Amino acid sequence: MYDDLARTQMPTPLEWFVVHAVIPSVLVTAALHWSPAVPAPINEPSYVVVCEEPWLPWGPIPDVFPTLVSMPQPAYPEAMRGAGIEGRVVLKALVNTHGRVVPSSILVLRTTNVEFSTPAILALSAARFRPARLAGARIDAWITIAVDFKPPQE
Repeated sequence: MYDDLARTQMPTPLEWFVVHAVIPSVLVTAALHWSPAVPAPINEPSYVVVCEEPWLPWGPIPDVFPTLVSMPQPAYPEAMRGAGIEGRVVLKALVNTHGRVVPSSILVLRTTNVEFSTPAILALSAARFRPARLAGARIDAWITIAVDFKPPQE
């Protein structure tokens, strides 16, 4: 005979799993991905330098990471300018002890449009950094940098 009271007091393993694992994980994921505010638009290109994670095997973790000193404005592709297309290119590169990017080390990690990759690589190749330091000595260090492209306002 089917007994509702007994069933609610003794849930099946699947019911227990759904209530105690699946539903809480869905709620936590939704809460972490929900963004109540829309970020303000950026009017000019911005550069973001991100340090490497400590578990990556690309050498020692510096005490002071490379700091961007100067970087030329990347050339905005004419085809993209005419269409008013915005974009972002995320690059990874090695900054040597002289504060220069090693051109052969530049990698494109992500891009919204392939047309933006070459101008971003050329701009990063000409960039100058304060080199990373470990115990007061200059060292080579990897950086990740994002280059934003916004159509010029006329």
